[in-house]
Amino acid sequence: MSSLVIDNIGELLTLSGDGLGVVRDAAVAIRDGVVAFAGARRDLPAALDAPRLDAGGRLATPGLVEPHAHVVFAGSRAQEFDLRARGATYQEIQAAGGGIASTVRATRAASDDFLIEGICARLDRFLRHGTTVVEAKSGYDLTIDGELRLLRLIAAARHVVDLSPTLLAHVPPPLSEAPDRAAFVRAFCERAIPEAARAGLAEAVDVYCDAGAFTIDEARAILEAGRAAGLGLRAHAEQFTHTGIADVAAALGARSVEHLEELGPETPARLAASGTVANLLPGAALTLRLRWPDARRLIAAGCRVALGTDCNPGSSLTESQPLMMSLACTQMGMTAAEAWRAVTVDAARAVARPECGRLTAGARGDVVLWDTDDHRAVPQHLAGLLTHTVVVRGAIAYSR
Repeated sequence: MSSLVIDNIGELLTLSGDGLGVVRDAAVAIRDGVVAFAGARRDLPAALDAPRLDAGGRLATPGLVEPHAHVVFAGSRAQEFDLRARGATYQEIQAAGGGIASTVRATRAASDDFLIEGICARLDRFLRHGTTVVEAKSGYDLTIDGELRLLRLIAAARHVVDLSPTLLAHVPPPLSEAPDRAAFVRAFCERAIPEAARAGLAEAVDVYCDAGAFTIDEARAILEAGRAAGLGLRAHAEQFTHTGIADVAAALGARSVEHLEELGPETPARLAASGTVANLLPGAALTLRLRWPDARRLIAAGCRVALGTDCNPGSSLTESQPLMMSLACTQMGMTAAEAWRAVTVDAARAVARPECGRLTAGARGDVVLWDTDDHRAVPQHLAGLLTHTVVVRGAIAYSR
């Protein structure tokens, strides 16, 4: 791990306490990959000697944390993108053999090397947008052995970006492959989850509960099996229909629930009480023309809200968290400060990385320098690439 002093910072976000922890005319010192100092330049201890990087008066923030991404897949769904533009719905495309099924066919046919290359290419793009930690789901094989294979490929991808792997029960396999649906759910619970946990291939288990996916009873069984195996819990929840799975996941102590376009009346209070993070995914809502997640209602209830790209080949093909911040501020009623917390400390909580998403003593030395000296300019700049330099564990990983 490396040591570095970043000096001449115009505006620093430390994310200390409950706010942004804004410091003007600041410096950050990283020793052996860990933050040793972050604060006003005048207070930088002289003893913290290391190679220096002149920030040139730029904004410095923690590395962004991506709490929801599908990074391992093959194939293109550009045709489906155009079909939606012509009026087809996500469910109609899926029923015709497209959607997830299309990606599953391509992913199963792809070589290990091809899939790893794709993972690393996506992580390169995440890094260029300032993201240094990415939650990475399986989910595009739909067989027990295939999902374990995808987790092994995630583990095999060598990249400076830190990955938090999740075993995803995406949708049940087609009846032609698994006519006994109950048997598949049992195998997922009794084999896939324990094997992934024992081998250290997954930190969490996720289940998609909605029309065309798993039922609430199936999802509950998968989450309970994940909890028994010692994995963190997540649930794709209330995206197209209200199923009640977000409330079930909260009662089981889930780390996060995802999407939440169709919130139940008591869900915000239950998420707040359980400490479950609400991972809102505005890219998917935009692409699929769904209602925007009600961020204001969740925040008013005391929920921790994170923002994710939902990077995937069908409904949100992007690696830009700054774009998600823009959508949150312009369409979901979030302030710039709330959006920043949603891609740093609260996203880090969702992926169990308490050392990330902040710049305080003892935190991981991940820093982004932006071509602005005002944190509000990042969400304001729609789809702009304002990242100048990205530091991971005290070493420069990307520089423009």
